[in-house]
Amino acid sequence: MRGPWLLVLGGLLAVPPAPADPPQPPDRLFWDGFDRFSREDWAGAQAQLWGAVRGLRELRGIRLRCGAECGLQGPGLEESVLSRAECLLGCERLQLGEPSRYRLTRDTERLFQRGLPYNYLQLTHYKLEELDEAAAAAFTFYVKNPHHEQIQDDIQRYKRMEQIQELSFRDLEQPQYQVVYTQAVSLLSEGKLRVGVRRLEESLKMYLLAMEDCRSLCEGTREQESETYRDVSEAISQYYMDILQCRQNCAKEPSLRMRVEHSTEDPLVSHLSLMLDAYSKLEDWEDAAEIARSLLVFHPQNETTRERLRGYEERLQGKSTGKLREAIALYVRRTLSEKRLLYYAMEHLNISFLDPDSWTPEEIIPESLRERVRKEQEDKKQRSGILPYEEVIVTLTPKEMNGTSRVTLDRVLNEEECSALMGLAQAAGGPGSGYRGRRSPHTPRERIQGLTVLRALQMAESGSVDVSHSRLYYRASERARLLAQSYFGMETMHFSYTHLVCRTAIMGEQEGRADLSHPVHADNCLLDPEEKECWREPPAYVHRDYSGLLYLNDDFEGGNLFFTELDATTVTAEVRPSCGRLVLFGAGGDNAHGVRAVTQGTRCAIALWFTKSAEHEEQEHSLAKDLMMGTESQTQSKESQSTGSGREASKTGRGTSATNEDPERPSGRRQKKRMSRKFEDEL
Repeated sequence: MRGPWLLVLGGLLAVPPAPADPPQPPDRLFWDGFDRFSREDWAGAQAQLWGAVRGLRELRGIRLRCGAECGLQGPGLEESVLSRAECLLGCERLQLGEPSRYRLTRDTERLFQRGLPYNYLQLTHYKLEELDEAAAAAFTFYVKNPHHEQIQDDIQRYKRMEQIQELSFRDLEQPQYQVVYTQAVSLLSEGKLRVGVRRLEESLKMYLLAMEDCRSLCEGTREQESETYRDVSEAISQYYMDILQCRQNCAKEPSLRMRVEHSTEDPLVSHLSLMLDAYSKLEDWEDAAEIARSLLVFHPQNETTRERLRGYEERLQGKSTGKLREAIALYVRRTLSEKRLLYYAMEHLNISFLDPDSWTPEEIIPESLRERVRKEQEDKKQRSGILPYEEVIVTLTPKEMNGTSRVTLDRVLNEEECSALMGLAQAAGGPGSGYRGRRSPHTPRERIQGLTVLRALQMAESGSVDVSHSRLYYRASERARLLAQSYFGMETMHFSYTHLVCRTAIMGEQEGRADLSHPVHADNCLLDPEEKECWREPPAYVHRDYSGLLYLNDDFEGGNLFFTELDATTVTAEVRPSCGRLVLFGAGGDNAHGVRAVTQGTRCAIALWFTKSAEHEEQEHSLAKDLMMGTESQTQSKESQSTGSGREASKTGRGTSATNEDPERPSGRRQKKRMSRKFEDEL
């Protein structure tokens, strides 16, 4: 319950008097704003969208204050629960009129969580020539969606505008504890330890209050995914487990990270570690010992922390109070108590639970579940949930592919994008293509066509191919690079080479075929099957670290990708190409691979090679980026002149109509027009 925590962390919040007019439901305001945006009513859309943002903030504030006011009171559990329910309903009715009007569907909640209103607001502000506000709204959306292709471009365009200052790029939803934490880190880096650690203490208290707010908002109406009928006890237990799981997941809520960027590190542990270093440098042994004890609550067997604590206690010569932070102790006790209930339900009630914390002690997990939990955590790690695109899923983990550095992802491209890129490959197969229908260098039974990103953009500039398709090729390769970089945990990954390649079976030459479309090989070493070695020496591309294949179609026979042992014979995994499927793998001998013969039809894919070395970055790709920005600027200039808006219009072509069917949408993904309010992307 919320009461004890607020007493520890700063006092109870009072319910304010009822407002004269209840706020409008935020979802109604959002969809009205969306409709006005579609009609290019920029001022009307802006008013409704800002109303939705403020309304959601006000709605959450009312629910938090009502939750704080309505604690559990009564002689028994039943009386307490009913009394609290009555109190909450009365409190919300006093503030809102009819609370049921303010219940958001799960899909709408996700739209707000992603900060979608800000992506529309940035354009409405731009159209109304409010550039400072436009940059701020764009940056707010960017913070929540740092890999969103359209917003990356928009941010760069705003930065090139002389009227916009650096201070305009601010996060309008940044929590105060993040602001204070950032200030603390800056002060510590400047050597101002004492004031810096004070700011760390402030941000820690604010963070714990924000965590408490997140937990409190887990109560409320739940959207049912099925119409399964259950008895009362089953329904109550399921609802309670849902609340507990929601509270546990607050620990991984993106808005509850100390830093703006995404991180897998536990925020509390990271924060306490920073405080420990600061107090140590200040030779404040008492506070340092207190923080060390607090850290050991999370990781009691951490020998480094234990050794540091022994050192502090020696310096204190027995004068230490032996305490740890009470707020931290309370947080851990309550979290573990909830985990015990969830693991009990998992064991006896068949309820699924994936623990978000890495510090959970094994002893609270029932012995019968430990192996299952260990496997689920390992699978979770292999599937690497932190992918930069919401729709992309891990289809085959490294374990399922019998390797360590290989993975298969789906939904990297949609059907329209695959079709557009296939069209690009066919259009480029005529005059000007690199191969002009020549036979494959690997087999005389197939023809091969190839196209680089730079060549595609050059052809678009001359009018030989559709400019939107060539830009999509560039963006698809960039999308694959970001996925590889994210999945394999690299800080930076550069292109070594990018190639759109189509292999076509030659009719009349397939009978009795036993060869391969591409023989077994490795991408950064010379495969020696007899010695079962892979020699990293010229002419191998030894600087290549990772490889990728982004498939565009599956309407052909043969053409499967397969991996082998170093003997080039023993197959360890095989993958069937399909539209939007991306296979990523290490470029070394542990991922020797080949391609089955294409015996009918045409197989197209974007082949990608990546390097960690900046000095080996593909120069063609850098030139392609410059050329792409240049062609976009020309397009934007023409659109600006035709609409009179003056904006460097984004690649979506929104300067002419917000509802036109454009090759690329604000998400960098082409989407069909939806008639329903339930949609997964912006337009």
